[in-house]
Formats: sequence, C-alpha cells, structure tokens
Amino acid sequence: MPSCTSNLGSRPARRLHLETIRTGFTIIEVMVVISVVGVLIAVLLPSLSSMVDRANSSTEMAAARQLSQGYTSYATDNNGRLMPGYLSNDPSNEDYEDAYDVQGPTGEPLDGPSKRRWTWRILPYLSDSVDALFVNQGRQYIDELRGTDDFAYIASVYPSFGLNSEWLGGMKGSIYSDLHTLGQFTGECYYSQRLAEIQRPSEQLVFASSRGPEFEGNGNVEGYFYLLSPHYHTTGSRWEIDDDGEPSADADKNGFVSARHDEKAVTAMLDGSTRLERLRDLNDMRRWANDAWKADWVIEPQMP
Repeated sequence: MPSCTSNLGSRPARRLHLETIRTGFTIIEVMVVISVVGVLIAVLLPSLSSMVDRANSSTEMAAARQLSQGYTSYATDNNGRLMPGYLSNDPSNEDYEDAYDVQGPTGEPLDGPSKRRWTWRILPYLSDSVDALFVNQGRQYIDELRGTDDFAYIASVYPSFGLNSEWLGGMKGSIYSDLHTLGQFTGECYYSQRLAEIQRPSEQLVFASSRGPEFEGNGNVEGYFYLLSPHYHTTGSRWEIDDDGEPSADADKNGFVSARHDEKAVTAMLDGSTRLERLRDLNDMRRWANDAWKADWVIEPQMP
C-alpha cells in the first residue's frame, strides 16, 4: 500500500525577500492629496454656508412668529389696544410711562427709555423668553453685554426685529413722535390703535429683520427696535432708491430694514404669518399703514 507521507520536507527551502516598506509620501502624492482636499472644500463650503443661512433664517422666522403672536396677545389682554412702540413722558397722555410696570430681563424694574421702548414690555407675552427678541448675530452681540450696567438699556435698542410702531400703536415720546404730534395738531389719529381696525391682517407688517447704528460706535448692529416706512407721512419717498431701481441695502437709507438673508428680510404679519421678502416687496405703504390704498400713499392732513 502506497505511503501517504508528506513531501514538504523534500522541497527546496524558499528564501523570503522582504521589500523595503516606504514610510512616507512623495511630493507628487502630497500635492495630489492637497488638490483633492481643495476641490472637496470648494464643493462643500457653499453647501455648508447655504445650510447655515437656511438654519439662521428658519430660527429667525420662528422667533418672528412668536413675536407676532405675543404682540396680538398683548392687544387681547388690553381690550384690543395695540402696544405702543414708545411710551409718553407726558402725564396727560393715556400711555404715560408711569402707568406701566415694566421689568427687565432679570426682573428688575425699569424706567426711562428702557421702559418706554416696546422691547421689554412684550417679554411677558413671550413666556419671558429672550430667544424671540435676540437671534443669530443679534444674540451674539447682546450676550457680550450681559452683566454690564447698561445691558437693559442697550438691549432695548437692539432687538433682532424692528416694530412698525410708526403706524401700529404709535410712537409717543421725544424724537420718535412725528406722526403722533401731527395728529395732535390736526385732531386726528393717523396710526392704528386697536386690533379691530386692521383691514388686512395677513398683509399688515408688524415686525421685520432690522439693523441700526451701533451704540457709541461707527458701525451697524443686526437689530434695531423700530422701522420707518418707505414714504414720509405727507411728503413722498423716504427710502433711497439705487440706480437699479431697487431700495438701498443700507439700513439707514431703507428705514432700518435688514435684508440679511440673501437680500431678503424676515417679516411677521398681524395674523402671525411670516415670510422672507425683498426690500422692493416692502416698498409699498399698503404693507405699513392700515389706511393706505396705494403703494405711494401719503397723508393729506386737513388742518383745523
């Protein structure tokens, strides 16, 4: 019977030759890798930037919706009266500042301009959450001021949204009261005072993304507490129009509206709806004043 013995031992021994293992890359390989990474970054950065922009606009729209709802809740709690944008320092005025008890973000009682501006007066209608008042860049700016003596004052100037208080609720103090003063002279009220007066709540602008001059500085801050309509009360266009026929993107030339979302501003209407709108969409007095019946409407006051 044949033997099944292994013949491995009879094979000649093989010598293993190990090749030298390279531990680095050639310059060409490094350059190729850098080129590939560069291409990937170039492809991904716009997408990442777009994602961040969409996230910021979504955050701001949610905050604007909450603000609009808080604004109407205030009116509901006050027999339909719209919130004044700025309180009066005149004791004979129904919106005299001493008639209001206003607390700051940490519960401290406020007085002076911090109290007169709408910013902290709406806070109880936002569940005392400042997230609807200051978002994205505006939040970063305000957070840097926390703990300072002027925090309540400066923060009242720079909420992320401006209020259309010129035509809703009224501005009743100092330099902001032109329309209110005109009404006192003619015996008429040109701004809406009550919720029931508004004829087009789905088009009635209440809040919009805003930008204003920096406090004691030369730059701008993404946020400002009030807006100015595209037309003066009685004399025509207020917003500056560029050579291309579009309203200027400079906030100090377009009523402090900030088109910070790809040339669009977040807007909130009285019915609680929100939009992203271009400045040209807002260059229409029918969006601002309840009595306006055309885009370039102005008041024609009847003198007593």
